[in-house]
Amino acid sequence: MDPAAHIVRDLQRPAAYPFPVERVGLRQTHVSWLFFAGDHVYKVKKPVDLGFLDFTDLAQRRHFCEEEVRLNRRLAPHVYLGLVPITRSPTGRLRFGSVGETVDWAVEMVRLPERRMLSNLLDRGEIDNTEMNEAVALLARFHAESATGPGVDEYGSPEAIAANVEQNFEQLRPFVATGKTGAAGLSVLSPRQHAFLCARARGFLDDRRELLERRVREHRIREGHGDLHAENLCFTDAGLVAYDCLEFSRALRCGDVASDLAFLAMDLDFRGYPGFSGYLAKRYAKVTGDAELPALLPFYKGYRAVVRGKVAALTAVDPEVDWARREELRCRAMRYLQLAAAYELPPSMILMCGLPGCGKSWLAKRLAGALRAAVLHSDVRRKLLAGVAPTTRVHEGYETGLYAPEVKERTYRSLLRGALDNLRAGHSVIVDATFSRKHYRSAFVDAAARLELPYYVLHVTADDAVIRERLARRRNETREVSDADLDVYLRERIAFEPPEEVPHRHLVASVSGAGIPEAQSSIVIDRMIELREGR
Repeated sequence: MDPAAHIVRDLQRPAAYPFPVERVGLRQTHVSWLFFAGDHVYKVKKPVDLGFLDFTDLAQRRHFCEEEVRLNRRLAPHVYLGLVPITRSPTGRLRFGSVGETVDWAVEMVRLPERRMLSNLLDRGEIDNTEMNEAVALLARFHAESATGPGVDEYGSPEAIAANVEQNFEQLRPFVATGKTGAAGLSVLSPRQHAFLCARARGFLDDRRELLERRVREHRIREGHGDLHAENLCFTDAGLVAYDCLEFSRALRCGDVASDLAFLAMDLDFRGYPGFSGYLAKRYAKVTGDAELPALLPFYKGYRAVVRGKVAALTAVDPEVDWARREELRCRAMRYLQLAAAYELPPSMILMCGLPGCGKSWLAKRLAGALRAAVLHSDVRRKLLAGVAPTTRVHEGYETGLYAPEVKERTYRSLLRGALDNLRAGHSVIVDATFSRKHYRSAFVDAAARLELPYYVLHVTADDAVIRERLARRRNETREVSDADLDVYLRERIAFEPPEEVPHRHLVASVSGAGIPEAQSSIVIDRMIELREGR
């Protein structure tokens, strides 16, 4: 039997544990197996060589298990219990911590309450700035006490940062889409996105060299956590703990405190909480007196997004990963890399233009995540202006009630005010409306031009049969906010004035309302990069 399969099979047996266990759960990352047994978790390192880490040697796996315990006890002292041998019994079965031949090593941990993970609290909406303040207090104290000086400072030099950046882009190269697709048939970013991200990162390092060198002199380089995201933070009864720090590379663990903070800020952006991300950064800067943090965060957030995208792509091509999980990881990698690109793009206004049922709202929601953009929905705004709850179904004639011409005009004026408020605050905004007439679009385009900000008109299309099927299905969806039915669609189709190509710095893109949203977003971001570079 393959050694990896042997480990996975044997260590899922309750008899492999030194205490009574009813059931053993298994999770895996690209570098580890995690076995969940009662109140304990055992982490076993996979014998893999990924270039940036090498766990193929048993002695190395033991060493890094020891390092994992030592380093994680800084932020989670009561969670990491120690090192445990994996032994082989006379019958050939593997087990933890018993007598016999030691064949591998594991880290033993206390199992943390999953419901109290920051990621799950965010999903359930059970969090506010109180938790962000607690996170800032923990990180500020940790960074102040972490090692700095010789042996650490060199990892904050422009050359060391550049080495990490270049390694990331080199390891992503096999996943760049080409005519033959990427690694093992898997691509996660376009050639334009790869080149754009490379150029922007290199440009920052060249332009801000003096700032980076000053950060070293000011002792802002610390031996940090290195993998600080919402799934690695847990609010326990004893307080907040951060666990699973990056143990296998000091070069990747040590760096500017801005880089450590940026990982969590980026993860909050990725999960759709840019408000918490912004508050976290401002609070940390105030508590630590780090006035230069805003100049560094966009670069480091982009760097961290690239790292997460790379890790997702590498995990996706693991032979142990099934097809469904592989596609999930591929889409995840694409979203991270699109977020990295968005950090380098200016605030923009995006008009989602298309007939009812074409997929505008579907694409707007996905694109908003990549761009950290607010979404203004005409269907929601129309009902709120009329004092109607968004999910209340309103069945009226096309030329009366909520679809009357004067109501349309009022709705578009309100959407424009909301869009301008977001743009002036420095946020991208997506306006999700039919924009069936040119004069509706012109008001938004003229306003963006006056602010000298880029705008995009995304003409979303779908086959007539697909639209009809979607509209029929909507009738039974209780949370659907759009009241557009077949009659509205047919009338809008007659009146629809397709957007024309806009010259110079602005674009019109036709995007099909089908396929995976990440692929559709990639098309849009490619066009935005093309515009940003003046091509």
